[in-house]
Amino acid sequence: MNNWIDLYNLLKGNYEEEPEHLLIEYIDLIDKGKVLDLGVGNGRNSLFLSAIGYDVEGVDISDDNIKNYLEKSKELQLDVKGTVADIRKFEIKENEYSLIIVSWVLNFFRKNEIDYIIEKIKKGLRENGVVYFGAFSIFDDFYIKNLDKTCDEQYSLYFSKSGYRHYYTKEEVLKYFEDLKMIAFKSGMFLDVDKENGDHYHDGFEYVGKKIKNVK
Repeated sequence: MNNWIDLYNLLKGNYEEEPEHLLIEYIDLIDKGKVLDLGVGNGRNSLFLSAIGYDVEGVDISDDNIKNYLEKSKELQLDVKGTVADIRKFEIKENEYSLIIVSWVLNFFRKNEIDYIIEKIKKGLRENGVVYFGAFSIFDDFYIKNLDKTCDEQYSLYFSKSGYRHYYTKEEVLKYFEDLKMIAFKSGMFLDVDKENGDHYHDGFEYVGKKIKNVK
């Protein structure tokens, strides 16, 4: 494969998936080293990063997701690690990772669980390590349409079958990562191409930040 553009096109063409554009845009700021992808799904970010030289581990609570992820990695002749685990319980080693990805998964926990996971993520970054965070906002259509499900936790919904969903404000996201150096912050509406449930729109935030000593 000649370059990362070829890989990007291969992933999009063969699997109808593509890595987060902000990761591509700022890839030169991410040191080569270990990458941890929390909620890896089918691996659209991790497979791309592995192919361009990163040492990647994907974590997901779904056995099927990890199975598909590892099968794709074999097809692409990539050496990745896949772990079935609940990210609330997964041990993140401190000062270990050049990049930690948490992409559109931290809406599905209680607020105190989110606090705990984000603290683990920040501790897991080595110096100059980068975090990519993506999550749905309080302007998301699903949140607005289900305000009758609001509960005792601010900006959260509760469903008897699936539990809590938390939606973010800009201020909340920036507060979580105030001790990192912000590289990029993006907000707005985007199309979610979903064959199972039909294409629909979401509203959310993307944040990229770097762990640098004494940054406030």
